[in-house]
Amino acid sequence: MISRVAAVAVALVLVVGMTTGCQPEPAPSPSGPIFANEDEAFAAAEQTYRAYVDALNQVDLSDPETFEAVYAWTTGDANAEARKLFSQMHADSWVVRGESLPTIVNPRVWGGPTQSQMEVSVCLDVSRVELLNEAGESVVSPDRPDVQSMLVNMFTSLDTATGWIIEDFEGRDGEPTCD
Repeated sequence: MISRVAAVAVALVLVVGMTTGCQPEPAPSPSGPIFANEDEAFAAAEQTYRAYVDALNQVDLSDPETFEAVYAWTTGDANAEARKLFSQMHADSWVVRGESLPTIVNPRVWGGPTQSQMEVSVCLDVSRVELLNEAGESVVSPDRPDVQSMLVNMFTSLDTATGWIIEDFEGRDGEPTCD
């Protein structure tokens, strides 16, 4: 199983084995239900994760303004980890190339319209992503799997177009498998 910090780094498509000890911010929650049914909630959660990955794919580590789109889709641990990792990689003059691609985004747990939390099982193909240090050398672990298996935890939010915001990432075993 991937450690929680490694799962966050994988989600950031910048897997380098860094560790942090950030405290989560409180997750935002609207005052009432924002999804009429399970299908609507699941579709919005998938759209949230895909928008997050699209934002990651647009990150230019030399331009901190490009980090803002990623921050907009995150809160809590996910936001704190992204800020720490992007700041350090920018300071170290690292370069990211290539794009990641979600291959599976499946809802896992939602408790109904009065629930403000969602778990989503994700498989993320990072095989085309390179992370290079200032000397142009890869800093990606040679043991990194091409496809990462994660559990994405989301909370409802009135601050995003989809109604969900990503709070954290965890390594995941089991179904669906990410072969």
